[in-house]
Order: sequence, then structure tokens, then C-alpha cells
Amino acid sequence: MINIDRIKADFQIISSRVVKFELETRDWNEEKESISVSNNYDYEIIKLEENEQLYYGVLHFKSYFTAKVKNKLLFKVNIIYEGAFIGKKEKLGMQDFKNMLELNGIVTLAHLTRAYVISCTALAGFNPPVRLPLINIHKLKEMKEQTTTQKQ
Repeated sequence: MINIDRIKADFQIISSRVVKFELETRDWNEEKESISVSNNYDYEIIKLEENEQLYYGVLHFKSYFTAKVKNKLLFKVNIIYEGAFIGKKEKLGMQDFKNMLELNGIVTLAHLTRAYVISCTALAGFNPPVRLPLINIHKLKEMKEQTTTQKQ
């Protein structure tokens, strides 16, 4: 086995929390009709700071999705998951830290969000529970940059 001191990343999550969570469900007869699901994702860097030794960043990962049978709403979920991250200045530049925040941070929060939604929907009686699909973080970042550029 390899000791953690030899492989520990210079970018770490120091805390996380659910900022917002909404789950709305409607009665359903469990007919054999197809369910259409709409997923939307976004992220936002809330804070980006530095001191003498560390970079500090706070990131929000946002997920909103609905499920419908025909045009009738079956359920909707809205969640914002927050993570606080640090990076060592001796090993990373500010741009490297920001890139890690947008890639590694989003991946981390996406998996935490996925686990949270699975747990909550299972407890709410969903069988099977809702499983968020894995997403292409590079594509999300690229599309976010395009959207931001178009708004300016």
C-alpha cells in the first residue's frame, strides 16, 4: 500500500453542505406510460481568495430536474450543493487552483449531489430512487464559458 503523504493532492475539500434542497412529488398510478426526465446543471464560483499560504474557493453545484408523464408533473428536485476548497500556493498558481476548482470541485460536488438525491428519493418512497446521470465536466465548463461570453 502507498502512504497518503506520498499521494495527497495539493487541492483539498475542507467542507461541504446542502445550501438548498426542494423535492416535490405528485401522486402517480404507476401506469406503464413512459416518463420523460429533464435535467439541468450549472455551477458558480462564489468565492476565490488567497492568503500567504493557501488559495481558498467556494463553489456551488446546481441541479434541477423534473419528471413528467405526458404533461403531468410527477416530481421535481432542485438542489444546490456547496463545497469549500483549498490549494497550496507553494505548488499551485491562482489559475491552476481556479481550474482545479472548476474541474475537481465540480466532480466532487456532483458525486455528493448524486448520493444525496439517491438517499432522499429512496427515503421519500421512490422505487427505484432517482439516480442522476454522470456528466461530462469538461463539456459543462465549456458550455458555461460560452454562455458567460454571450452574456457580455
